[in-house]
Amino acid sequence: MNEHILWLITARSGSKGISNKNIRKLNNIPLIAYRIKTALMLSSSENVWISTDSIDYAKIASEYGATVPFIRPVELASDNASSMDVVLHAMKFSENLGKKYDFIGLLEPTSPFVYFEDLKSAVNKLSNNEKADAIVAVKESRPNTIFIQEESEFLDEIYIKMKNTGSFARHNFKKEITPSGGFYISKWGAFLENKTFYTPKTLPYLLPDESTLEIDEVIDFDWAEFLTKTNKIDFKKLF
Repeated sequence: MNEHILWLITARSGSKGISNKNIRKLNNIPLIAYRIKTALMLSSSENVWISTDSIDYAKIASEYGATVPFIRPVELASDNASSMDVVLHAMKFSENLGKKYDFIGLLEPTSPFVYFEDLKSAVNKLSNNEKADAIVAVKESRPNTIFIQEESEFLDEIYIKMKNTGSFARHNFKKEITPSGGFYISKWGAFLENKTFYTPKTLPYLLPDESTLEIDEVIDFDWAEFLTKTNKIDFKKLF
């Protein structure tokens, strides 16, 4: 049976930066539930999977409507485990069940504010481009790389760049983009072949600023709480 897209939400336990980060409540909702609820706006429960090593996380995910087809193997739950191996594990598990999809979409709980319309638009953009392998959420890179150099005693490289630039008005810089962590979507066969979302034919999808937050440290979580309390996030666009 060939389905449209499998949304895979990865939620390993044991975060070092924030204890139990993936299930910590943000605006009274566990972080993992944001991605679940948004994905369910686009797919049925059986096509929204959680990959976790925790029984407790699995129970919470199930309560919010996700499918937990397995508990992630120990070897894929360590600090050194590759996200790509985690994705491949889920894809092979799916195929062993006789279910093959057109696309695989990776959603991480640490990017809770991606709107469902952007997910839908990204899938459509990838689907309509026969040459593309994948599509990855990006954000505008700030600061511009003209202000970046390798760590050293002096800012000698930045000095040279700034000396040759002339004007430092933001509108004079070329727009640079960088992955935001918001989502990673690939054509099913392309991921099995390349084992990555990044190929020379990966499309970028620029997210609005409020959707680009990645929660890795406590200060990120504090900022996320501020965004929700000051109505900077449109919850109607999330779920």
